[in-house]
Amino acid sequence: MGRGAVDEQPVPASRDEGPLPSGPLATPLADAAALGLPVLAAALVGAEDGLAVVDAGGRFVYANPAACRLLGRSSGELRGRGLLDTLTVVGAEQPPGRFPWDPEDVPTPFRCAVGGPGPGGREVTCSVSATDIDGARHWLASLRDHGTGLAVDRTAVALAQTTAQLVAAGTVEEILRGIARHAVDSTVAIACGIVVISEDHKLAVAGGYGFPNRARSMSAWTASSVTLDEMPGGSHVLTGKPIFVRDARSAMGAAPATKAFAATMESLDWQGSYYAPLSWEGEVFGVFGVHRPPGVADPDAEECAFYNVLADQAAVAVTNARLAASMERTRLARELHDSISQALFSMTMHARAAQLAMTKAGLDDTGPLGRSVAQLAELTRGTLAEMRALIFELRPGALAEEGLVSALSKQGAALTAREQVAVTVDGPERRLDLGAGVEEHLYRIASEALNNVVKHARADRATVRVTAEGGTLRIVVSDDGTGFDPAAEHSGSIGLSTMTERAQAIGAQFAVTSARGSGTVVTVTLPHSRRDHMEEGTDDAR
Repeated sequence: MGRGAVDEQPVPASRDEGPLPSGPLATPLADAAALGLPVLAAALVGAEDGLAVVDAGGRFVYANPAACRLLGRSSGELRGRGLLDTLTVVGAEQPPGRFPWDPEDVPTPFRCAVGGPGPGGREVTCSVSATDIDGARHWLASLRDHGTGLAVDRTAVALAQTTAQLVAAGTVEEILRGIARHAVDSTVAIACGIVVISEDHKLAVAGGYGFPNRARSMSAWTASSVTLDEMPGGSHVLTGKPIFVRDARSAMGAAPATKAFAATMESLDWQGSYYAPLSWEGEVFGVFGVHRPPGVADPDAEECAFYNVLADQAAVAVTNARLAASMERTRLARELHDSISQALFSMTMHARAAQLAMTKAGLDDTGPLGRSVAQLAELTRGTLAEMRALIFELRPGALAEEGLVSALSKQGAALTAREQVAVTVDGPERRLDLGAGVEEHLYRIASEALNNVVKHARADRATVRVTAEGGTLRIVVSDDGTGFDPAAEHSGSIGLSTMTERAQAIGAQFAVTSARGSGTVVTVTLPHSRRDHMEEGTDDAR
């Protein structure tokens, strides 16, 4: 199977392929008759449920056409093959792992997944009972295919449980861990991990189930700074599409970035993995991965759909948490504005009033008292500027209310008041016609560029120019600072990579021009056609 979506395996025909075998077991009807069941032979052949006879060693002696269809093999292929080599027992209740069975030790019915080349991953229930045929111990097995009905029931239960978790409003990690458990309990998967990344591609939060040591696995992932594109199938997941990797264990163990993480799973008997993206409005911010044991069939369309539903539920949980955090930032910004900012403004006014009173009273404003009042006035002005900048970072209200240029102008004014850098913003007076997502990305890119000027450039002046001409939007942030060599490696260069990724996310071009001693110019260019496309929220460039 390739790296695209998982294809359902073809179902072999129910009749024997090729020449019929000779002897008393040449046809299903003859097979049944040879076992001394001539009266029931026609009923066995026409039954809708799969019916089989297994010898004391657990090998198929007979399988009716329904069992052949269900197991994806002809009667000739099944004959002599072990029942437990064809069915993978799942769930908490299961019979002993090998024959002969003690009839009292066999839970019946028990849940199985069909293996081999048949319809991969189909779930059946198996009921068995012991009997003697010609004085020899045999087993009668009844196989019932629950097909779509079972998958629908399973999906409904999982959705109900995950919805209950969301309503219960546990921590994001607890919700993700619960969703991971549903994936393991409801399918043949033996472990499931859900990883959420932050904007700088670092691990933000994770939840898993079935891992030998979850804390050790998370530590290995964090220590190796694993990014989504470094994991098996990760590049495909970043396109927003799921993928099944048959030999994910070997791929994960061979990759330098994931080798340490794979080592924490050595005690697990796993081989293939199914990965689905966690995304919202085109942004991929995590991955849902289930790890499956060797020897089981590839997940079929129903099982893949079930995994995708769980991944969507995880994405909803993460998005809800982010929205709650955003609302909390808005609340904090409002409270800071209504309380602390107003108090600082009052202090500024009182300090100014004290200076005027000293002048009116003829007191020397250069004496100890005058210097103290002047220092107080300067301190309160600086603190007020810091507070306004913090409030703007928490909730850039001007961006939503007045648009990109106005928001950048207010950001520039806050930086000018707070830092020893004169920031000038120039752009169209009218509000630019931009989608909210695009506007946010452009603002964050320009804001990060200005922060770099303040932190690293040692510049006296910085300029932000926004132009919209000829179907092209361009933002240029320049400074007269020390500059740097863009070709050199820079520790802590996450800011540049984040700006680049934001530009790519909206289909814009990003460029940095700089040289030591000659300042830096950051340019973002966005074609008009892409702007219109992104306004609709497709964001397929992510």
